[in-house]
Amino acid sequence: MNSSLRWKCSCMGKTAFLAILLGFPGTVSLQLASSRTLQAQEELELRPLRGPAGAKKGSDQRGAGAIADKVTPEVSQLIRKVLAGRDAEQKAAEAKLRKRGLRVVPELRSWIRQVTGNAEKIEIVLRKILKDVAGDQGEIDLVSRESSAGQFFEQKLEEAQRHFEYGRHQLARKMAEAILQLDPASPLRFLCRRLIRKAMERKLKKELVTRVDADALVYEVGEAPQVLFRVLNKSGKVARFEVRQGVVGELFIVFDKCLFDGSHITNSERLPLRIKSRQQTVVLKPEAGWECEIDYKLPKDLPLRKIACRARFRVTFRPSRWEIEGDRDSNIPLTSEEMEIWIIPPGKKRKLEDPMKRLKLALLLKQSEDLFISGWLCVWAGKKDPDFNNRFLAVLIGNLGDIDRGLKPLLYELLRQASGELFKSDAEWVKWWKERPVKKGAD
Repeated sequence: MNSSLRWKCSCMGKTAFLAILLGFPGTVSLQLASSRTLQAQEELELRPLRGPAGAKKGSDQRGAGAIADKVTPEVSQLIRKVLAGRDAEQKAAEAKLRKRGLRVVPELRSWIRQVTGNAEKIEIVLRKILKDVAGDQGEIDLVSRESSAGQFFEQKLEEAQRHFEYGRHQLARKMAEAILQLDPASPLRFLCRRLIRKAMERKLKKELVTRVDADALVYEVGEAPQVLFRVLNKSGKVARFEVRQGVVGELFIVFDKCLFDGSHITNSERLPLRIKSRQQTVVLKPEAGWECEIDYKLPKDLPLRKIACRARFRVTFRPSRWEIEGDRDSNIPLTSEEMEIWIIPPGKKRKLEDPMKRLKLALLLKQSEDLFISGWLCVWAGKKDPDFNNRFLAVLIGNLGDIDRGLKPLLYELLRQASGELFKSDAEWVKWWKERPVKKGAD
């Protein structure tokens, strides 16, 4: 293929990707000059506005423009979660950074100066902080670019992210791929690649389902849980994976131990998920499955009274190689949804088959141990069921006046775990409950 033909093919390919971003059903012809403009790389620049309006907040802007000598460990940890945490961790870390406002801007600038690979994502967080401070006044000029191409790509990436949030994963992926094709050196390339990978994972998780199962939800101290990791082929095609050195993937275990004195201890471990056979090739026909047992034993030092524990399991499926026949997106790690089991003292399982019912009875009869255990079970059940969590909060807050003074710290801790709020008196909890925003049909 001569150089002229290669140039024409390149232009045609980029035209097709631009058509995806613009939402045209077919391709469009573009002038060479506009193609070059779209390929231009712009640098992000944060500038405060000058003039009387900007002078009013001179001290704040000087703080926003400063660069810290070093980044504190706490801010470094939040940055790591923004970059590499799970979705919930990312949102929580970003919220904490934004809550700090301009105080954290010098540290973010220092971090951006030190690293280059992931700088674009932290700059976006920084811009959001400045936007929070500016509000509707427009007193801080958030982003200025030399050309409109960068603004166009940023707008299209935001659209792609919205498509992803609404479940249109493959459309989001195509738009992100189009941005990278048109501008390979874009400051947004990290976010584009990440969005593409998330879209691939969502697609493959529907085709090759990974999950962790247990034979029961509640166990008593001394029992042996049976925990299994399963792979189900829902792709409609043949799937294969190879196991070498006996390792299927990674196992993540988090163990929460709650004691009657109000303390709780959390331990986590990360282990290779191994099977007995060191070398194995598994072929899964459509709708077929494969499973292996997770060798897990409860800690031996658990007390027999006044304790409530929770063990959470998650597996990242990462064999030596795996593929779905005819699918070019195969062979990336797939992480299962988290599964949990609860551990209670011996002889309590039958009583606690319905934790909410037992909680109400324990409040009525003033049974402190059953109140403690059923309360924690309700907290954990409410994490996955908002309606159940609201009923649980209503029961606790409605009974605050009848609780013995010695049990108040326990109830306050249960309320904190269930609501995310921190109050230290009955009046504060009752006031918060009455004034909280209620969704239509929630109560």
